[in-house]
This record gives sequence, structure tokens and C-alpha cells, in this order.
Amino acid sequence: MTDAPHDRVGQFCALVLPALEAAGYTGYGSQQRLVADTGMSSSTVSRLLKREAIPHVKFFPALARAAGLDPVDLLVAAKVLPPEYLESQQTLSETDRSQVGSDSITPEEAAERLGIHDDVGKFTLFAVIDKLKSPQREDDAEEPGGTAAQM
Repeated sequence: MTDAPHDRVGQFCALVLPALEAAGYTGYGSQQRLVADTGMSSSTVSRLLKREAIPHVKFFPALARAAGLDPVDLLVAAKVLPPEYLESQQTLSETDRSQVGSDSITPEEAAERLGIHDDVGKFTLFAVIDKLKSPQREDDAEEPGGTAAQM
């Protein structure tokens, strides 16, 4: 037997726990606040904070928001996706044809055309698309509410 599952939990926690601390999830009441902010059960949050378990992937978007992390980074840290996945997402097309000037498609249509049918794959694709569509600029970080709230 190997320590692979333990190493996986340790790597995930090494990413998430410092980010949660930096986001203000420290001290009295922080566990209950994390439960409220993520929808995870108190036992799941407790196991995460004790470095005993990784939450179910369905909580990754809320956990990423709470910790100020990219959900795709959580998927890689949890070894749901290999680290090479991030590099592979830098290509524009899987074909030799140029896609410049082609009609727009929805993220759901993109998943269908790429043959991505599982929930984790779709979640990952949609997270990458959202990240690419709305990059955080340094001058936006000081403005509360983001671009939509300022319009």
C-alpha cells in the first residue's frame, strides 16, 4: 500500500487552507461561516480543516470563491485533473482549421462539440471559459462589485 490518498489530501489542503486563512476564515466562528458560505456540512468542513479529507467536487466552485482560488486549480490539486490539463487548455482549436470569424457558440455547445459529457469535465470547461471571459485586472480589484455593478 502507498500513501497516495494521504499525499493527495495533503497537497489539496496545502493549497486551500492558507488561502482560506488569507480570506479571513480564522478564529472563532470561521468553521460555521465556511459551512454557510460553501454549503458543505460541518463534518466535511471539519475534516477539511483537520487535513483529513477533500470535499466532494460539487463544492469546489463555492470553496474556490470562499478561498479566492480558481476552481480549476482545486481540481488539479485534488488530482481530479492532471497538471498537464492547464497547459493543454492553452490551445485554441483541436483542428487545423482556423476558428476566427466563426459563429459564436455557448459553453454547452462547446462541451457537446468537444465530446465532453461528464459533469466534472463540463464543470472544468465552464470554469475555464468563465475565467477567460472575465480576467481580473489589477485596476478592477479596487472597485467593489465588478464590471457589471459599475455599469
